[in-house]
Amino acid sequence: MNNKKIVIIGGGISGLTVAWRLQELGFQVEVCEAQDFVGGLAGTIRPENGRYCLDFGPHFFITQKQEIVERITSLLDEDVVSFERTAQLYVQGRFLDYPLSAKNVLLNFSINDSIASIVTFAWAQIKSFLGIFSSLSKQKVHFGEWASANFGSHLSKIFFEPYTEGFWKIPCENLAPEILPTSTKLNFMKSLRMMFLRKVSGPAQSLTERELVLPLRYPIRGYGMIAETMAEKVKEMGGTIYNNARVVKLKSLLDDKYSVVVDKGDRQFELSGDYVISTIPIPNLVDIMSPDVPAVVKECSDKLDYLSLIVLYVVTKKNNLLDTSYVYYLDRPYHRLAEMEKFCDTLFPKGENMLAVEFSCHRGDNIWKMTEEELLEVALPDLENDRILSRDDVDKLFVVRASHAYPIRFVDFRKNLDTFLDYIDSKENIDVLGRTGEYQYIDSDQCMDRALVLADKISAKLKAN
Repeated sequence: MNNKKIVIIGGGISGLTVAWRLQELGFQVEVCEAQDFVGGLAGTIRPENGRYCLDFGPHFFITQKQEIVERITSLLDEDVVSFERTAQLYVQGRFLDYPLSAKNVLLNFSINDSIASIVTFAWAQIKSFLGIFSSLSKQKVHFGEWASANFGSHLSKIFFEPYTEGFWKIPCENLAPEILPTSTKLNFMKSLRMMFLRKVSGPAQSLTERELVLPLRYPIRGYGMIAETMAEKVKEMGGTIYNNARVVKLKSLLDDKYSVVVDKGDRQFELSGDYVISTIPIPNLVDIMSPDVPAVVKECSDKLDYLSLIVLYVVTKKNNLLDTSYVYYLDRPYHRLAEMEKFCDTLFPKGENMLAVEFSCHRGDNIWKMTEEELLEVALPDLENDRILSRDDVDKLFVVRASHAYPIRFVDFRKNLDTFLDYIDSKENIDVLGRTGEYQYIDSDQCMDRALVLADKISAKLKAN
C-alpha cells in the first residue's frame, strides 16, 4: 500500500470510480459525500424501507468500453437486466421515433413540414459540405444557429429550438452548441447516415449514436446499485467513505498538500491529503478554497450555472401507461415521461407500477419549490388529456430533486470555464472530475472512463515524486 493519501470530494459515480481505481493502484482514499447515499445523479432513493426504488430520472447503463463492461459485470453479477431501448418524441401531436429517422420526417409530419424538413436538411448538408473548401473563419454560433446548420432551418424551428428552450428554460441565442451531449458536430456523411439511414459508421460518440448500436443494462434494484456496490468495493479494499459529510474548507498547504475540513453536522474533523479530486459544482468548490481564489476566477466560476431536475414518481396499479419506455415532450410542463415497469418490474411492489414525470427547472423557481401534490396538479391535466393517468389512478407520490443536474453551457461558457480550469491547472495536486466537476454533459459510463484515466495519471505523477 502506498502511503500517499487522496481525498475525493463527492461520492457520485465519478468519485467512486476514481477511488476504486486508486485503491487498486495502492493508494489510500477517503471519499466525502454530503448526502446520506452514494451515487449522486446516478444514485437511487429507496423510501418505505426499500419498497420503492427512485432514480434521478430513468437511467440505463450503456458503454462501448470493454474494461467498464467487465467492471460493472464484476460488481453486479446477475443483478442486472438487459433490454432494448424504445423511446419516442411527441411533436405537433404526433409520436416520432427517437432519434428522428427519415421515415418519421416523411410519413409522420404533415406534407408541408415533411417537404420543408427534407429540403432544408439537404440544403444545410450541402452548405456544410461546401464549407470545407471555404476560407472564411468560423464564427461563434449559438445553439439555434448550430441546429439550423446541422439539421436544416425547418427541423430546427419546429423541434430542436422549441424543445431546447422548453428544457433549459433559456432562449437558444443564449446557449452554446455544446449544451447537448449530441452537439459535437457530425460530419457530412455521418449526418446523412443518422438522419436517413439510422446507421453509424465508426465509434459511436454521442448518446444518440450509442443508443442505436450498444446493448442497454439496468440493475434490478435501481441504477444506484452500481454506485452502492462500487462503494462497498472501495471499503473492502481499505478506503473510507464518509456520508453526510460536507467539505466546508479546502486549504492549500505549503508542501503542495491539502487540509480538508469536513462538517458531519454534529462535529467537524480534518483530513490531510497528498492529492485532492473534486466532483462537486465548480462555484461550490471555489467557495471553499483557501486561500481565496483570484477575483477574476471567482467571477467566472459564478457564471458557470447548473439546471435543476425534479422527478415526480406517481405510483399506480395501472399498466401499459406508455407505448414505449419513455417519451420526450414539447409543450408540456414536464419534459419527459418514463414508465418504470418497462425498465424493471422489481423497483416497486408486485401489482404496482410507477410513472416518472421529469421537470427541469432552476433552483428557487416556482417548480423547484412545489410539493409532490402541487407537481401532480401541474402535470395532471396533460396526463389525463393524453389518457395516460387520471386522478383516480394515483395511489401515492414520491419526489427526488437534484439541484445541479445539468451544466448550463451559455454562449460565453468556454471563456469562464477555461479561466477556472487554468487556475486549477496552476495548482499542484488537485483535479476536477465528472459531469458536475468538469462542467460536461456526459453519461455515467463516460464519467467512469474519465475517472479511470485520471486515476492512472495521478498514480504516475505521485509515484514519480
